[in-house]
Amino acid sequence: MNHTFSLFERLQSPVWVFDIQQQKILWANPASLPLWEAGSLDELTARDLGLDMTQAVRAQLEVYQQRFAAGEAIKTWWSFTPKGQQKKALCHFSGIPLPDGRLAMLVEVIDEESTLRRELAFSGCTNLALLFSADGTLLSANTAFEQAFGSQLSCLANFLGDTDLAERWLAEAREQQTLQLKKLCWTGRSHCWFRIQGQWLQDKHQLLLSLININQEKEQLSKARYNAEHDFMTGLLNRRGLTKAITEYQHACQPYSLFFLDLDGFKLVNDTYGHAIGDKLLRAVAIRILDCVKNKGLLARFGGDEFIIQVEHRNIDSPARFAKSIIAALNKPFHIKEVGDLSVGCSIGIASFPEDSQEIDTLIIQADMAMHRAKLRGRNRSHHFSPDMADALYRKMTLRHHLTLALETSNFELYYQPIVDLANHQLSGFEALIRWYDEELGQVSPAEFIPLAEETGQIVPLGHWILKTACQQLAAWSEKYQRRFVISVNLSRAQLQASLAPSIEALLLQYDIHPSQLALELTESTMLQDYDEAKQCLDALAGLGLELYLDDFGTGYSSLSQLQDLPISTVKLDQSFVQGEHKSSQAIIEATRAICEKLELKVVAEGVETLKQLQYLQQCQFDYCQGYYLGRPMPPAELEASDFKLLNSIPASPRSPVDMLAS
Repeated sequence: MNHTFSLFERLQSPVWVFDIQQQKILWANPASLPLWEAGSLDELTARDLGLDMTQAVRAQLEVYQQRFAAGEAIKTWWSFTPKGQQKKALCHFSGIPLPDGRLAMLVEVIDEESTLRRELAFSGCTNLALLFSADGTLLSANTAFEQAFGSQLSCLANFLGDTDLAERWLAEAREQQTLQLKKLCWTGRSHCWFRIQGQWLQDKHQLLLSLININQEKEQLSKARYNAEHDFMTGLLNRRGLTKAITEYQHACQPYSLFFLDLDGFKLVNDTYGHAIGDKLLRAVAIRILDCVKNKGLLARFGGDEFIIQVEHRNIDSPARFAKSIIAALNKPFHIKEVGDLSVGCSIGIASFPEDSQEIDTLIIQADMAMHRAKLRGRNRSHHFSPDMADALYRKMTLRHHLTLALETSNFELYYQPIVDLANHQLSGFEALIRWYDEELGQVSPAEFIPLAEETGQIVPLGHWILKTACQQLAAWSEKYQRRFVISVNLSRAQLQASLAPSIEALLLQYDIHPSQLALELTESTMLQDYDEAKQCLDALAGLGLELYLDDFGTGYSSLSQLQDLPISTVKLDQSFVQGEHKSSQAIIEATRAICEKLELKVVAEGVETLKQLQYLQQCQFDYCQGYYLGRPMPPAELEASDFKLLNSIPASPRSPVDMLAS
């Protein structure tokens, strides 16, 4: 036998011949003995290397033998453990015939320094192997895989993060015999990128995956550039990488669509299980979307739980149907080992090149707008961009800029709408209502700029200005007319902070206002968010002696519990019931009056516009009312110049609507 392989005797690099069937070394040159921790060739050839060989390695060697028979040679990193010592070598495998006609494996270890430098990119690419049964159960992992990643992996679905994908892989392998691709997979310990070569073992009905860890390869190939263009968590393109990729191929001018995807329900997962689980879910989501997008286009993580997909129209039936397939894929549960199955949905906005725009950044903005429209329509759906969205965005951006300027110059005005005491037919106070006239935009409705101020956080300084201005006016009127009137001011949820009560207390002291003269109005929906925190703030405000009004009563979700639990003194019945013509509206009016009477709460009817409505409210024994029939909102000067004499007695003018109250 030594004579048969004597040609390799004088090679400086380790060389040996391995009998794949008998799983033993038949011959080795002297340079191999130190590598195998062997004292002699006889000792080495006497070893049974099959004793600790895993099924995965056996299957891998059988595949190698088939490739040798086809005349192929293989160069790969190989790990082995002579006498329990872990070693790794870059090897060249080839077939060599034996005297009995069988084919053995000739192994040559490459150890030239120059060669190793050229192979540096593959330094982390050990011979990792996984063997799966026909149903995807993990039968074996070779020693190299277990030493690198542990033995927690259980099945192909766990490895791929998707049960349906695992079934498709098994079916494709059975049909095509081979698989070849790169994929981000779960090793049982962490996510890792692999170059995967799959081989279906027909006689055993098993799938052998030969893996090359390409994490280091990605780092070696210009790590700085890769990191600049890819998302560190998922390995996907980031916005910069996507923009660059689209720019490079846009010269072909093929029509395409951008899909802006935002997860629905992801914040709840983060809040419930923490960011570590949230990150794992994001990676699982990325893997599943990538599987839907493969060979069709590009996928990028935009940030947070947002993703962008670019797909040419020639690769899909229609953008809407493709979006629907993405939504369906993400609606299936995700299995996260630590917590089990998790469910999220997604909303998708779509913008198309070149119909909607020829600029990538503009398309992203348009798709983002369309995504928000999809959320407004109910979530878990898609929506295509339309020009009216751009108009709305431009209007919103313009408003925000002008609102900032207006806040700097206090370019607002408070109007005051009278609130009438139905018991004594006199004016009891006013509701302060903000008005904004902009020289460029004209009169801007509070219904438009208040939600914007809440969204941007500008409502806090704006709300302070309203409170301060109302207190100034209240102090001026109290001194001028020697009467204690009540002015109510609307509050936003964002204003319910720990600093609000001390701030208002300082205003009361500054303008010498009795706390009972200032009322704060809050809607039911305002108090639904962070209820406990809101209640603490309201308790502090009530502790100052302020009046607290529950506004728009009947339009929220938890009115009765709020009346019982919160320090509310007055309920304002929403105008929709006052102006309603149906019997149900009258029933709600009467029920509200009865509930408030039992709870010893005052009640104000809003939106009184006709004498008939006023008379019905009087019949129901309402405490207060307000509306255009009694007085529209007016600036202070106009109130004082015209009907402001109502402050002394009601009615003041025989033609005043309030005159009806005295008759």
